[in-house]
Amino acid sequence: MDKRVPMMVIERNHEIEPQLGNATFQYYQARFAIPSSELGSNNSIYCSFNARGVHFIMLGAFVDYNAT
Repeated sequence: MDKRVPMMVIERNHEIEPQLGNATFQYYQARFAIPSSELGSNNSIYCSFNARGVHFIMLGAFVDYNAT
C-alpha cells in the first residue's frame, strides 16, 4: 500500500490469534494504530469519522454485545 494513501482498517476473523489469558485482538491492536480515542470511541474495534463530507462507520464483526 502506498504510504501516501490514507487507509483505515477493521478487524475480521483472520485477526483472532491465540494469545495468553484469552485476550483477543491484542496483536491486531498493536499492529494498527487506530485513533479510537481521538474519534470518540473507547475501543479500536469500532469507531466512526468524517472525511470530505462522508461519515465512515468502522464496526468490527466481533464487537462484544451487552444489552445492559
